Amino acid sequence: MCEEKAANEIYTVDSCYNNGHHKDSALFYKSLINLKVGRCQSARRCARVLKKLYPGFKEIHYLNGLIFFYEDNYGKSVEEFNLAIKEDSTNINVYYNRSVALGLINEYLAAIEDLNTCIRLNPEYTQARYSRAYWYELTGNYTEAVKDYEAAIVLDPKNYDAYLGLANVCKIQKENAKACEVIGRAIDQGSQIAVDLKDVFCK
Repeated sequence: MCEEKAANEIYTVDSCYNNGHHKDSALFYKSLINLKVGRCQSARRCARVLKKLYPGFKEIHYLNGLIFFYEDNYGKSVEEFNLAIKEDSTNINVYYNRSVALGLINEYLAAIEDLNTCIRLNPEYTQARYSRAYWYELTGNYTEAVKDYEAAIVLDPKNYDAYLGLANVCKIQKENAKACEVIGRAIDQGSQIAVDLKDVFCK
């Protein structure tokens, strides 16, 4: 189903390209669609054509950063995102994706800084709140992790990962009753995984 949807999206983008409509954007989106279904080589081919035909295209470094990320080359991904930020210091998507890449190379504090920027640009960016909580948790800053997990839940009561993260931090801090209460809240919101893990947190 995903492949079929991607094929339809690529057909639409190709139609735009072949008819001369925003060829640069068509190549950009075609590359993104290929990435979404794991076709990194096809994505890179589109990016190369884009850079050759439209060297001044604003989001080429962002695109290359995503391609390197999908290839698990997080260091190169960060380098491309750095260049993207030099060109546009307000692109929240670049900061967020760079934070993920930084976290995956154990640069947790730098990842948190990027997420600080995301939240400054958009205080209701739920995923940034959740991700910052996760990196805070990994650095042992449980106080800030709890704040961000709670904030993510307020912004999106269906963010089941935030409940599980919060319950885990509570368990780490020996607050077992609170961990169980958090799992109960997740179950009330419809989380099946919270149901499956209830016995772990509510002994």
